[in-house]
Amino acid sequence: MAEVELHVRSCYSFYRGASHPHELLLRARELGISVLGLADVDGLAGALKFALSARAMGIRPIVGAELTLEGGGSLVLLCQDANGYRHLSCLISLAHRGDRRRPSLPLEAVLERSGGLACLLGRRSPIASLLLAWRYDEAKSLVRRLWEAFGDRLYLEASHHLLPTDDDLLRGMARLSRETGLRVVAASDAFYHHPSRKRLLQALAAVRHRTPLDALGEGLPRGERSLKSRGELLRLLPGLEGALREARGLAEACRLELPRDLEYRFPEPPGADALRELRLLCEAAARRRYGELTPRVRERLERELSLIERHRLAGFFLLYHRIAQEARQVLVDLGLREGELPLEAAPVARGRGSSVAMLVGYLVGLSHIDPLEYDLGLERFLPQDRLVRPPDIDLDLPREARDELIRRLLDLFGEGAALVGMTVTYRLRGAVRDLGLALSLPGEVVDRLARGLVEGEPLPEQVRRLGMAGLLRERRFRLLLELAGELVGLPRGLAQHPGGMVMSYTPLHHLCPVVPSAQAGRRILQWDKDDVEDAGVLKVDLLSLGALSQLEEALRLIGERRGEAPDLSRIDYQDPEVYDMLSSGDTVGVFQVESAAQRQTITRLRPRSLYDLALEVACVRPGVGVQGGVRSFLRRRQGLEPVRYLHPLEEPVLGRTLGVVLFQDQVNGLAMAVGGLSPAEAEELRRAFSRRHNRGLIQYWRGRFVAGAEEKGVPREVADAVFARFSGEYMFPESHAVAFAVTAYQLAWLKRHYPAEFYCSLLNAQPMGFYDLETIEEDARRHDISFLPPHVNASAVRCTVEGEGTVRLGLAFVRGLGEELARRVVEERGRGGTYRDVWDLARRTGLPQGALVALADGGALDGLSPSRPQARAQAVLATGPREGMRPLPLLPPEMELPPFSRLEEALRELSSLSLLPGVHLLSLLRPLLPPWVLPVARATGLREGERAWVAGRVIRRQRPASTRAVFLSLEDETGDISCLVTPRAWERLRAVLVRPLLLVWGVIERTDGALNLRVLRAQELTGAPLRRTASHDFR
Repeated sequence: MAEVELHVRSCYSFYRGASHPHELLLRARELGISVLGLADVDGLAGALKFALSARAMGIRPIVGAELTLEGGGSLVLLCQDANGYRHLSCLISLAHRGDRRRPSLPLEAVLERSGGLACLLGRRSPIASLLLAWRYDEAKSLVRRLWEAFGDRLYLEASHHLLPTDDDLLRGMARLSRETGLRVVAASDAFYHHPSRKRLLQALAAVRHRTPLDALGEGLPRGERSLKSRGELLRLLPGLEGALREARGLAEACRLELPRDLEYRFPEPPGADALRELRLLCEAAARRRYGELTPRVRERLERELSLIERHRLAGFFLLYHRIAQEARQVLVDLGLREGELPLEAAPVARGRGSSVAMLVGYLVGLSHIDPLEYDLGLERFLPQDRLVRPPDIDLDLPREARDELIRRLLDLFGEGAALVGMTVTYRLRGAVRDLGLALSLPGEVVDRLARGLVEGEPLPEQVRRLGMAGLLRERRFRLLLELAGELVGLPRGLAQHPGGMVMSYTPLHHLCPVVPSAQAGRRILQWDKDDVEDAGVLKVDLLSLGALSQLEEALRLIGERRGEAPDLSRIDYQDPEVYDMLSSGDTVGVFQVESAAQRQTITRLRPRSLYDLALEVACVRPGVGVQGGVRSFLRRRQGLEPVRYLHPLEEPVLGRTLGVVLFQDQVNGLAMAVGGLSPAEAEELRRAFSRRHNRGLIQYWRGRFVAGAEEKGVPREVADAVFARFSGEYMFPESHAVAFAVTAYQLAWLKRHYPAEFYCSLLNAQPMGFYDLETIEEDARRHDISFLPPHVNASAVRCTVEGEGTVRLGLAFVRGLGEELARRVVEERGRGGTYRDVWDLARRTGLPQGALVALADGGALDGLSPSRPQARAQAVLATGPREGMRPLPLLPPEMELPPFSRLEEALRELSSLSLLPGVHLLSLLRPLLPPWVLPVARATGLREGERAWVAGRVIRRQRPASTRAVFLSLEDETGDISCLVTPRAWERLRAVLVRPLLLVWGVIERTDGALNLRVLRAQELTGAPLRRTASHDFR
């Protein structure tokens, strides 16, 4: 006989539940419960995860939600079938329309959409408050209203949390049941899976109310609210054995199965023969693109259309074509594209991922890569046998175009479009800060502790390392550390996915609750991207790529200065000067190849073609590096080691990559070629590595792979070795690498042939990339491009090109000014002419004092006053009157102030602009350094094993997934050097190495042509500069 629990809530109740769905399921299995109902508060964000996990554990799931009513109270609604799920999804969507932070809905709305739903009246229902107030007539009247909608699907829910009023409530329910005939079901009404989570629930309540625990009062969750065995529940509810039988009966009536019962079909435009329309579209584009339908083009097109028909995806590609048309109109309206060119000739977006392998995508304008040119295979995106998951096409767009396109698509599809949700979870530092508030701990101590913590290391050890071991003797701090371990990973709320959208020709709230986003005018699903994928729903990813904004801006600048911009589809993709530049590691500002790891790799790989560049782009990925694949590939390419295969069956798959797994596609290929799996099974194997709690799943696929390999004559130990090549770390699909290589080459080509426009566009596209503005300026200087400081009488809002080798910084670059105030300065200058002095600027623009001071510090007022100190003083005094006040007729005071030193002036400039036009900070500090501190350019010329002191700015910190070492890049006025910090050295020197300006001593190491300074000692460069500059940290 099945043991049933109808009502638990999870952490997806957001601060009102303290256990993950899988924790509730594991506990239920321990307690012998075989049917479990999840009813989170006002949402279904965890429902699909719960349902899939439950079936994997052998537990039958029941899905529902606890809906908050206007005027107080809530109802627990459980889905009995697909109709009930659709109604519940609509009700949750309605509840969020009024106030997304405090959802609620009128009882009438529930009564109108009650079909397929069972309703439980528990301790938080309106009935409970009436019973506790002895208002039985009103309670019976409310029951009659609910009965008219739900009929025999209406139940009283009996539970016991050991609260003072529980026995009174149970007696009231028993009387109401006798007088109305309502059946009673027994339930735990659990908020967490185990009693030990009670403290975490209470802490979450304090965080939710932003109030310390000892001040919560009635808001503090009391009683015992854990999931209980049926025996324990009966001891709390004596005499209610019948309520357990009723619970089993209700559970039998709840037969919804997710995602099977979701009413979703791949999108088909109404009233159209989608496949015929797609065929005609592709054939016309192919004739324009290739001149004619050659046998090779026709064969590939027919093959793809056959697969599209088999998988019912014609409507999907037509939907994407419609998106591409809308995107083109956005670019035309923004002045970034001419409207006359056909889509396939000038794709509006850059496709990424395995979809780039589709010729159909290339022809309908979704990709800029011809898959025939690079012989890209289809199996990863569109397998022959069956789809493991819906196809996923990612489109990269310029930043300025993406937001407008999303707005138009939401308007165009109405209720059929929404952005995918994203569950925001607690990280360690946020958990410590919030728990510090809940536990009334000193804010400055908690903040210092939080700032020093890193993910993945035991908390007590970190506290000792930070010199705060005394905290471990204090009870509340010990509790904080204990609760932080439980809180990390728990959901904090639902946010908007960066670009994922779901679009349908039918309302989406029938499929999943749709709620307002924090961003006005946007709607999001209560599902995240994994839910969308598990539900078999087609997702569109519209991603913002700063490199494309940079590319479009560079072309615009070239067109303005030279009358015509180059057509990047027709440039020379075999330009030896470009490949020489890339091979030398001169890649700052070039998409995908500018990181320190990429620069070290590209100098060894030395690409001479686009496919070589694709190999380079693919190399520096965690899935390649985790097994030493990068080193092996580079050594084989350089002829330093032979190409080896574990078995001859590997060669057709790994031949182009010299026996090393570089691409996702090759995992699938090895699974088929060596393990004998079908295309769909190979994709399932690859995806198993990226799933959570996947140990059993990987063992299953290992068995399948090895057995298939043995059938093909592969020895078991060799099959195990081939399987060991696979990992869950990320790698690029081959088509994705080719797509990114094209973008990288185009930017490198612009850097080589149009450097002024390249650097100007790079500045205007900030923030992006690996490097800060100072590093970009140093790189520009090495290319004979100089940056001029901003000036109120010369600068535009954004950066501009002045002459062949000069870039003028825009006024928006001044910290505290921003585009709005910068535009005010430029527009007023256009109306009234140049500014005569600081007083004239302040009077005509009304800029606030902070903005005027920042302009003075950044050199933007040079010439308007005799010196920068005087300009700064005048900026302080020149601020206009506040609103409603009349100006005093005072003359500007005469003043003479001593000039700043060059170092002080530079530091103020750096603070205002985040860079120093014309000079590097280290060149100003160099006279203050001991003579034995070498410039980077000299240090990089030392021999293996030689030791050196080097000083510089930390421009990046990175800890690759494939190693526990930390890499720093130090930059001075002569260049930058990569510094290797071993795990032991990091532990010893970490407090110093997190500083922005360092003096380090180390030993030169050269490995396969790559140079590192292995750090032995380090100290901070003391003084004011420390607080004026920052590095980019990557984890």
